[in-house]
Amino acid sequence: MTAARLHLLAQAALCYEQAGVWLAAARCREQTGELVAAGALFRHGGELTRAASCYDRAGHTAEAASCLLALGRPRDAADLWLRAGRPVESAWVLAVDARQPQQARAVLADLDAPAPAAPAGTPGAFAVSVRAEAGLGDELRLRLAKGVCSALERHPEPLVAVLHEVAERLPAVTPASDQERLVRWAVQAADHLQRPDLASAVFGAAYRCRLRGTTARWREWAKAALGGAAGIPERDL
Repeated sequence: MTAARLHLLAQAALCYEQAGVWLAAARCREQTGELVAAGALFRHGGELTRAASCYDRAGHTAEAASCLLALGRPRDAADLWLRAGRPVESAWVLAVDARQPQQARAVLADLDAPAPAAPAGTPGAFAVSVRAEAGLGDELRLRLAKGVCSALERHPEPLVAVLHEVAERLPAVTPASDQERLVRWAVQAADHLQRPDLASAVFGAAYRCRLRGTTARWREWAKAALGGAAGIPERDL
């Protein structure tokens, strides 16, 4: 495509956006290769399948999977995560959204093999320890996924235990983006158990960690789950 053609398409997209003709704008952005912008416009225009395709081709798996989930296609969303090399996210979707614990466990099976550790006293031993600590958020999310599988199989005890642990160990999880993702998963898991006390404990831990945006998310959750937000802080620490 020539530079002149690209320029014309970009100008057309801008005009369509200003006029609120989202799908025409999305098609122009897609033709110019602006896939993330096209995905956002397709989503805004209600074309979630096209939006998912654009996001997927751009490598924005989370946004693509979100569109597929909104379309009621959790298996396809799980497949996207798996192709992206994110088996824990894939298993989470299979368990939480598709409610297929056996398929979720099959995805996680390869992660159950213990990783080789460097012998004590060797130069690699400290590096292994550091990597393990840095992956605390991932470890807890993996255990949440397995816990949801157990809960779907009428064994909620492992999930209850890991939810308590999330609330206790959240301050040790870094960076803040991992904390936020862990809190979101933990609250979903607590909602699955119909245990608002556990969800509140996780939110409380996030609040004490000064995780940005916690009070807004906590209050929004409380209004939906409890019918009101009385007693919940109005501002982050």
